[in-house]
Amino acid sequence: MNVPESSVVHPITIGSPEFFADPDAHYAWLRDNAPVYRGRMAYVGEQDLWMVSRYADCRTLLSDARFQRSPGGRGPALLDQLPESVQEPMRLLTTSSLILMDDPAHRRLRSLVARSFTPRAIATIGDRVRKLAHSLLDRLEPAGDIDLRAEFALPIPSTVINEMVGVPLADRDRFQEGVDSLITGMAELGEASWARDVNALTDLVRDLIEHKRSAPSEDILTGLIHAEEDGERLSDDELLAMVFLLVTAGYETTYNLITNSVVTLLDHPEQLDRLRAAPEDEALWRTAVDELLRYSSPIGSTEPVTAVTDVTWHDTTIPAGASVVPLLHAANRDPREFTDPDRFDIDRHPNNHLAFGHGVHFCLGSNLARLETRIALSILVQRNPGLRLAVDRSALDIEPLPLWLRYRALPVHLG
Repeated sequence: MNVPESSVVHPITIGSPEFFADPDAHYAWLRDNAPVYRGRMAYVGEQDLWMVSRYADCRTLLSDARFQRSPGGRGPALLDQLPESVQEPMRLLTTSSLILMDDPAHRRLRSLVARSFTPRAIATIGDRVRKLAHSLLDRLEPAGDIDLRAEFALPIPSTVINEMVGVPLADRDRFQEGVDSLITGMAELGEASWARDVNALTDLVRDLIEHKRSAPSEDILTGLIHAEEDGERLSDDELLAMVFLLVTAGYETTYNLITNSVVTLLDHPEQLDRLRAAPEDEALWRTAVDELLRYSSPIGSTEPVTAVTDVTWHDTTIPAGASVVPLLHAANRDPREFTDPDRFDIDRHPNNHLAFGHGVHFCLGSNLARLETRIALSILVQRNPGLRLAVDRSALDIEPLPLWLRYRALPVHLG
């Protein structure tokens, strides 16, 4: 993709109206002209942010000891640039969160939760996902027109992860509201509303932790409360952050992946027909899901990392203390790694996409996300050979969230 300089507004600001008008063009310009670029992120105002856009560089960044997620255990460097009213809830969520820790603290927490996400442990969830998908469609199909994002894509992973974590049924609506605010962020909600909602969610989870201590059950949270590593247990703040991570990563990304996947498949009917004709071809479905992850993943970056020393790439020096983000959407369309990267190809092999990150922070829930997406899509397209959009393709509205690809709704006709 040859992108003229005149179409790019500098400094490039991820999340600006100019950027949202054509993200792929901006990513292509960065890859070709400034693979290491000093730009900005909409939700942190005027704070500079370094962006890495080529596949090889993003992969290196995610496993390079010169970059850390929480230097000195204080959280990302960007934290100090946020408004004071939200710094405390953000610091609580970041300094105690697995995804924002470096080894050895990261390794300790990951080992405590990893056993719940092994391929063997996840395989047992398949029957539950199938039952949920069929029961949802039993109820939805008579209506014909639905919002697939809210009525099908969301309930499957949210139910599964809430059951795994042990969130009581009576609390799930309030929990969902808090998680929605956490993900949507202060850019859209405003500082005061975001802080209020996240603090309410924090209180709810602290109450849940106390309840699980007095009434343990067979769920991940109970297991984490009682788990030990070298004689140490998780603190309350670590438990709180782990619940947020499990729930947000466990279903927020997955239901948007299912939604994005349906849009992509409807955009490529010949590939959708191939999948519909091969419901038992697990190998084809697995490669298809990986291509959907590469082509239309909802997540465009990992959490920011901080350079702990000066790093020079492509004749550009990232100074020590700078915040850096790997632009995964850009990396997953890099022609240096992927042949014809703008083509959607369910047979693509190899497909070493970075949708789940790379290195020690590779997504723990990757097996669960793949399983849920594969089963949900397979059942949906099998039961609904006439599946189609209920609005013009141009009417689908993408939420203006930096480094996310999320549709506000997905009106479809089942049949």
